[in-house]
Amino acid sequence: MGRVGGLSTAVPDTDLLAASQAGVGWRVANPARVGLDSVPPLLDGVGVVVVRLLGGRRAWEEGLDAVISSGIPTVVLSGEAAPDAELMSLSTVPAGAVTEALAYLREGGSENLANLAGFLRDTLLLTGDAFDPPRSLPTYGVRAGRTITDDDRPVVGIVYYRAHEISGNTAFVDALAEAVEAAGAQPLPVFCGTLRGLDPSSDENAELFALLEKCDVLVTTLLAAGGTVAADASAGGADDAWDAGALASLDIPLIQGLALTSTREQWLESDAAISPLDAATQVAIPEFDGRLITTPF
Repeated sequence: MGRVGGLSTAVPDTDLLAASQAGVGWRVANPARVGLDSVPPLLDGVGVVVVRLLGGRRAWEEGLDAVISSGIPTVVLSGEAAPDAELMSLSTVPAGAVTEALAYLREGGSENLANLAGFLRDTLLLTGDAFDPPRSLPTYGVRAGRTITDDDRPVVGIVYYRAHEISGNTAFVDALAEAVEAAGAQPLPVFCGTLRGLDPSSDENAELFALLEKCDVLVTTLLAAGGTVAADASAGGADDAWDAGALASLDIPLIQGLALTSTREQWLESDAAISPLDAATQVAIPEFDGRLITTPF
């Protein structure tokens, strides 16, 4: 039975946590912390590789080239829920397998990651592994134990990725909620998959936006929720090339909380403070949404 390798910068480390918890032999790593000389040892004994990248091919170009040139069947996907045709085209396995892999990863959680490993081994390595299709999980909700009351305290919404909730990577959300309470406000932690391209007026999203409309201010750790081609929003571009998206309809202050991909120790020791990936995804791109950029927490 071939080991499955997973390299992912998606919603940093939630894929990796879920794969590690799946108990089916995933070997995982974050490309942001993998040097080129570390790629061959990672691939040793691996039968299939899944690479998931935020920021496209250029985010890990040399490393991705090394994985593909290894000859090991490779699935290449975006770190976001939406398909990225350019990345998917770099895969060295049939397109149907790539699309199905994205469906497992979009739903997330250790159970889906266990079944993804079985699917890839059975489909690509012909091992005869049993697996179930992707299982749908709640697309949004409120963190357990957190409700708001009808008193006069302001409500501070905290929006974080559903993948964090599913993987149990929620200590940073709880820490921020406790800090909001200590400051005298009411925290409302809400998890969701994405806010990109959502229509606040649609029935499908009505309950989610009903939650967000209770907030007086919103702290979000999600990436940009607006347009899809940031380059077109530069000087001389069309006025609507970058739409601030669904959050703008709330008409409240939007604060970008920087949940970094590095550890606290790495951040403290670094002269640059934040990595190029974090600078792009947590600072530069959210500024196109008009968010207020704050500090890491």
